[in-house]
Amino acid sequence: MINSLLITNNNGNIVFSKYYSNINDEKQSEYEKLLYQFTKDEWVNSKNEKHLVTEFSGYITVFTNVGDLMLFLCGSEEMDELALSDIFFPIIESLKDICKKKGVTEQNFIEQIPKFILYLDEIIQRGHLDQVQLESIQNYSSLKHDQPIKKDNV
Repeated sequence: MINSLLITNNNGNIVFSKYYSNINDEKQSEYEKLLYQFTKDEWVNSKNEKHLVTEFSGYITVFTNVGDLMLFLCGSEEMDELALSDIFFPIIESLKDICKKKGVTEQNFIEQIPKFILYLDEIIQRGHLDQVQLESIQNYSSLKHDQPIKKDNV
């Protein structure tokens, strides 16, 4: 099962986080700080979307750099690094698609978060992989895009 997707800027500040397991806010914050401390020295090796792997707090974490952002995908022990790396591809494609006009920058991503959430909800449902084809993700999310987004989801 996928535990979480975290997106940070290059300073380690969380720009977006989505948890698929029940973790309280305090534990989430602690986990995010420790993950940053544990992986920050390796960030220079993840340029050009090279996927790096670490095991941290009982989770396998795959992380990479896309534009100005760092992405972390954490999974339970039933997910290996190859499966998590494969799940990263549609997430990265979606991120690039929604940011294609201005590039993958922190500011552009923040402006596009509602659309990214729609894409992500099609890729991962309840912690399990659902859609991987960008065209399908775009089609399903465009059907939902006309509906108002609840504040709870952002």
